[in-house]
Amino acid sequence: MTDQATQTTDYRELAEELGEIQQEMLALLAQAKHLLRRAPGMTGQRAKAYWLAHVTMALTRDHDYLGGSMVTMQDTLTELLEAAEDEPSGED
Repeated sequence: MTDQATQTTDYRELAEELGEIQQEMLALLAQAKHLLRRAPGMTGQRAKAYWLAHVTMALTRDHDYLGGSMVTMQDTLTELLEAAEDEPSGED
């Protein structure tokens, strides 16, 4: 069994690590979007409208697309941080 304070720290650390991954993924998506400007014909526009949109909407609600994922990576990060806050600190 784990100590409550350790569990809280684990949730925070997990959220921080996942947040870093999220930021890297968003940066890579921006890079892909930039690269696709050189794609021929409708290739870049289709990518932006479909798979770039899907991945972006799965990561965050901060986008200009219509719609979104039912649960985003940001929602998961928020839940982890709330779980860390809800746990007793272990300090009496």
